[in-house]
Amino acid sequence: MITLDTEQSGLMRPPRAIHPEGFEFGHSTGKPFDKETQTAVVKAALEQLEIKQEPGQIHTKQFPSY
Repeated sequence: MITLDTEQSGLMRPPRAIHPEGFEFGHSTGKPFDKETQTAVVKAALEQLEIKQEPGQIHTKQFPSY
């Protein structure tokens, strides 16, 4: 899951989730036409599949290109 609202998402206890820090609602993977940031966010989310985690953990990630 890619979430911008960690409080609400935490209540659902997703098996894996990232929170792109500082992103605006509607830009969960980055600004429109910003292919570089969008790709980096999706890759970061997919990398969570390789890590064993407890449900409900939301990992905050920073993307300086945003």
